[in-house]
Amino acid sequence: MRHEEVFLKAKKFLESITPRDSVVIIFNNDADGVSSCVLIKKLLEMRNIKDIFIISQPMPTEKNLIKKVQTTVPTKIIFLDIAIDQQANVLKKLAGICDILIVDHHQISRDMNSDTITHYNPRFGGAKIYQSTSYCAYKLCSSITGMAEWLWIAAVGMIGDYNLNDSQDVVNEIRKKYALTGKLYDSLLGRFADMISAARATKVMTCEEMVELFGKALSPQDFEKLQGAEKLIDAYKKTENEIVSIMADIEKTAEKTGNIILYNIKSEYNLASPISTKLSEKYFNKIVIIYSVVGSKVKISARNQSQKWDVAGLLQRASHGMKASAGGHAAAAGATLQASDWAAFKERLVELANK
Repeated sequence: MRHEEVFLKAKKFLESITPRDSVVIIFNNDADGVSSCVLIKKLLEMRNIKDIFIISQPMPTEKNLIKKVQTTVPTKIIFLDIAIDQQANVLKKLAGICDILIVDHHQISRDMNSDTITHYNPRFGGAKIYQSTSYCAYKLCSSITGMAEWLWIAAVGMIGDYNLNDSQDVVNEIRKKYALTGKLYDSLLGRFADMISAARATKVMTCEEMVELFGKALSPQDFEKLQGAEKLIDAYKKTENEIVSIMADIEKTAEKTGNIILYNIKSEYNLASPISTKLSEKYFNKIVIIYSVVGSKVKISARNQSQKWDVAGLLQRASHGMKASAGGHAAAAGATLQASDWAAFKERLVELANK
C-alpha cells in the first residue's frame, strides 16, 4: 500500500474507536515508545475513551505478551514503535482477538495490512525514510484534533530516537513554539529523553509509570513540579556521572580494529544504548559496538552515524546461523546471542566491517 493510503487507514482506525471500546496500547520501552504512547493515549482520552490499558515491551516482544493482552479483553489493540510484523505468529494470534493498528518506523519485514490489521509505517513511502514513531503519532493525532499542547511530548520522542532529517516540518514547529535555536538534543527536551533512558537504566520507574507521569505535565516547565519527577532527575544525574567514567575508560581500553570499535561495558546500570550513541557521535565514521555479557548471553548495541554501513544488516549477517536475534535501523541496531557464539560472531563482524 502507498504511504498516503496507510496514513488514512490509520487515521480512520483511531477515529473509529468509541467510548464502548477497550483499548490496549503496546509500546516499545524507550523514549520514542513512551512518547508515542503518551500522544495516542491523550488523543483517546480527549475522545472520552476511558478503558485504556498500556503495556511496554522490548523487541522482540516477551513470550507472555499474548497472555497479558488476553486478560484485558480488548476490542482494539495498538502497537507503537514495535516491529511486530517481524513476529507474524504473535500478530496472527492477537488479530484473532480484535482489530489491530500498528504504528511503526522500523524496516518493514512484510506488509501486514488486511481487513483486521492496519499497518502504518512511513517506509511504505520509501525504504530509506526515517521518521520516529512519535513523529508519526503526532501527525496522525493532529490530523484528528488539535495536539499543539502536546507537541513537546512528540519532541522528546523524536529527539530520543535521534534522526530528525525526515521530520523537519515538526522540528520547525518545535523550534518556533519553544524558541529553540541550537541542537534540539541540547535543550530541556533533550534532557527529558535522557531522563527516560536513565530511568530505564536504573529501573527507578517503569515505562508505564513514565507514560502516566509525562501525561500529567501540560508543558515542559510543569514537569519538574510533578510528584515523581524527582526520580527521573536523580536517575539522570547518576547515569551521567557513570557515563563520564565509562567514556574515559573507553578511550583507554576499547578495541579498535579498522572501521570498528568494540567495548565490553561493565556497569550496574543498563547504559549500552546511550554509551553507543555518544561514542558514535565522537567517532562519526566508525562502527561502534558496545556489548555486555549477561549470564550465558551477550547483548549488543551498535551505531554508525555516517550510515556508510547498515549496522542492522551487519549484525544480522554476522549472527546468521546462530541462536540469536538482531535488528533495528541502518544507523542504530541491537542483537542478543549466546556467549558461546561471541568469538565467531566477533570475527565475522570485524571481517564484514573491514571489507
